[in-house]
Amino acid sequence: MENKRVVERLAAVLTMLLVLGMAARYTIAPDSWWHLRAGAWIWEHRALPGVDHFSYTRVGEAWHYPGWPMELVMLALYRLGGLGALNLGTALTVTLTWAVVWKTIDAFLPAGEGPVHPLLKAGVVTWAAAASAVYWAARPYLLTFLLSAVFLAVLARWRRRGGRLIWVLPLLMVLWVNGHGGFIMGWIWWGVYWVAAVGRWLVARWRQGQEAAKAAWRRLLSLTAVGGALVVAVAVNPYGMEMYAYPWKTISMQALHQIAEWQPPDFSQPETWPFLALLVALMVVLGLSARRMRAEEAFLTAGMSLMALTAARNIALFAVALAPVMARHAEALRRDVVAWLPKREPRTTPIHRKVNLALVGLAAFVAFAKAGVMALPQVNAVLTAQTFPVAAVQYLETEHPPGRLFNDYNWGGYLLWAAPDYPVFVDGRTDLYGDDIIEQWLRVMAAQPGWQAVLDYWDVRLVLVRPEAPLASALPNEGWHVLYQDDLSVLYGR
Repeated sequence: MENKRVVERLAAVLTMLLVLGMAARYTIAPDSWWHLRAGAWIWEHRALPGVDHFSYTRVGEAWHYPGWPMELVMLALYRLGGLGALNLGTALTVTLTWAVVWKTIDAFLPAGEGPVHPLLKAGVVTWAAAASAVYWAARPYLLTFLLSAVFLAVLARWRRRGGRLIWVLPLLMVLWVNGHGGFIMGWIWWGVYWVAAVGRWLVARWRQGQEAAKAAWRRLLSLTAVGGALVVAVAVNPYGMEMYAYPWKTISMQALHQIAEWQPPDFSQPETWPFLALLVALMVVLGLSARRMRAEEAFLTAGMSLMALTAARNIALFAVALAPVMARHAEALRRDVVAWLPKREPRTTPIHRKVNLALVGLAAFVAFAKAGVMALPQVNAVLTAQTFPVAAVQYLETEHPPGRLFNDYNWGGYLLWAAPDYPVFVDGRTDLYGDDIIEQWLRVMAAQPGWQAVLDYWDVRLVLVRPEAPLASALPNEGWHVLYQDDLSVLYGR
């Protein structure tokens, strides 16, 4: 027994250090910058924006974004340690999320099923973490990533043991609805367990007798009451009832599907391969496992597979939700294989504490060393210049060419932060711009018929895009001239 506990702890620590090492990287995404800009505005004015202050296409329009607590946290980290602190904060949040998933795996097992082998659990968690890495970035979405894991952990524990811990979910929902628009996932996770509870009550009523039906009914009532509290919790935000419509308003936008993270995964890109391999392995394991799928597992597998294959941004949530499913059925398959193999005499493996400590120490050194490197300002400066138009913005801030600026979508957030004197045409706040502005941006970037009229309508005098963009080839033919150019960006003026 002592050996098993040591192996479990060792596997858990090494796995979390491995996840930390993977997550310690450059995590600054295009949206990270506008979140920082919004956080700075909130801190400076001691109020929420309410309307757009950062673009010229939507200036003065209502903008009620559920993310202000996370934006203030991001700003605090940035002021504390620059981009390196944001990298570290992201890595720690990712590691905490997978630590929660690690604990969820055992809580997810039905009563009477033995624990998952620690090495198998380590493999599943590491694999699922690698699949989720496609969406590790310094942005409020990480709150949805973490709270999804926590919601599923609490629900799995309630499913196995009951108890009052489930009443923490409405409190977490208050944080979630204020911190990120993905709070709808909290309803989805609750809904999966509620529908399964309805099914168990019906089965108990028809097949298992009055006492079993009463017990199932009490649990269903408890979960229903929590659901009612979740509905109330969503209204606890500065914008009140408006937040109920926010997720539907966002996902109903047609132009949203022109943005990479809302499109199906591109399996020609290597970063999606761990997800593809995990999805295929999950289907194989479920097919071969002797365990019967429970209702929650069926709903999670079908629903999250559909969501992840529809929009790449859901891959991370797929990994979090289905790691426990994968672990449970892989363990059943492992036991069947072991039972089929020739019997061997059991033997006790001695515990080599010094070897274990040395192994943990080495893994910790590698993980923390990598995290330390990613905290260095000079490293982040180089990586930022490789991704964002740092030199072009320096030209703008030094030379101050006059006029409105049309910009690359993925650079809008950076411009809000680094060149606040130049309001943008568009940035990552898709919910603010809506189909109209996004479609205008797409027409101009692709130099489609009517693109000149769009620039004339908005009185655009400057254009900052990538040199390979179709627009960059079309501008010189319309009298635009190059003000600045490098390998990453080109700035035109007229």
